[in-house]
Amino acid sequence: MRRLTAIFSVVGIGAIALYFLVTGDSSPSLVHHHNGERWYRIEQNGQHIGYMHNRVYDQTLTTHINYRPPDAPAVTIRQRLKFAAAAPFALQTAAYSQRVGKQYSAVSLLSRADNTEFADYQATILRNSSANRATFKGQLKLSDMYSVERWLSSEPAPGSTLSAPYPDFEQLRVNHRQHQLLARDPQGYDLIGADADATTQTRLNKDFVATKLTMAGRYDVILSDSKNATPKASAATRRPVAKKILLSQALTQRQRLQQLELQVLGDTTLPSTLITTLGGLSADSVYAEPRSYIGEHIDYPISHPKIKTLLARFALSGNNLSTAQELVEFTNRQLSYVENQYAGTVLTALEQRRGECTDFADLYTTLARRLGLPARTVYGLAYDAQDAPGFRFHAWNEVYVEDRWHSVDPTWNQVVADATHIPLTDSQYADVSRQRAGRPLEFRLLKARYLDDPTP
Repeated sequence: MRRLTAIFSVVGIGAIALYFLVTGDSSPSLVHHHNGERWYRIEQNGQHIGYMHNRVYDQTLTTHINYRPPDAPAVTIRQRLKFAAAAPFALQTAAYSQRVGKQYSAVSLLSRADNTEFADYQATILRNSSANRATFKGQLKLSDMYSVERWLSSEPAPGSTLSAPYPDFEQLRVNHRQHQLLARDPQGYDLIGADADATTQTRLNKDFVATKLTMAGRYDVILSDSKNATPKASAATRRPVAKKILLSQALTQRQRLQQLELQVLGDTTLPSTLITTLGGLSADSVYAEPRSYIGEHIDYPISHPKIKTLLARFALSGNNLSTAQELVEFTNRQLSYVENQYAGTVLTALEQRRGECTDFADLYTTLARRLGLPARTVYGLAYDAQDAPGFRFHAWNEVYVEDRWHSVDPTWNQVVADATHIPLTDSQYADVSRQRAGRPLEFRLLKARYLDDPTP
């Protein structure tokens, strides 16, 4: 499950890069747009692990992020946005790349129109050594990058929210990030993410300069200078990630489990009791918009010729539910499971014909989206009886058919994910993965109800 920490890191820190890139102008308008640079130090649980360097030069915005978490591979993120020099200052070209350990992916954008408000973009996607093209959806102007500043300068009341656009290079579209004004004082502003699963809080000074961001109680991004932002080579000593959360007794006949109730023991922010069910869904499935989980993604190469060729061997069923279920077995047959050998990309996994659970899940997401079914990869814990009963990190899928989300597991060939699957939010994952001094995290079995048990 190497990708769990990597994804949490890249999505969490990489997504806020553009927000930090342009904030900071006492008179937020294009007239006052000016050149400059800022450095930020990145800390994890108080440990200095890396830096972020942002630079604005004329209408070009660049950022460089480099950090090494003690419990994950090194991460490098670079992005560059170039806007037109004249009104309406539309985005002309862009480049984004991320390297997580040995895995590399990049997206480059080129506007297919002149400097207009209605430009669209041709995207070239590179995944390790394989490339393909797609369309980047949406339009973006330089003024969009200053929307938070303009909003705050209008003196909104605490509790007010703003939906601010930004280029989402992973989902290949202009997306929106929700901000809520938590409080303001003479020295500045406190913002939080306004999404239901938001885990970030940001402090801006009175000139709208972002001075600190805290994410999931795990990462801090703090305004600094070049000398203090860059960590010493020996700063990020590696620390083992929790391999397994032990369970007080073994589970039997997991496929027949209808519901599982676990007591959570140890130093953790997880709820004191976890209740899971057969086919249980992640917490955000209630408000997850299916349209947000369709189409090309930097991790899901649905338009690549290899995916089209592979699906030529898959026979479509008469309805979407049957198709989604039969795709589970089809995905399972494409790869052989190997422990601790994450392929890194869907295309690499197909080439090697092997992978970890994340590779199986990402392949299913890719194939389902190619067939027009909204799908996403889900991360969490699942039961493992090997050596000692307990729960390990795992990845599976949620697919949207017949007007609701369904939980499936292609690694284990389950058309309905069994009741031992425990989805985790980003902040919960960060908490569980963190090694702690003192009392270790454990689960105690409180109740196991099976499919043929009488109704209580």
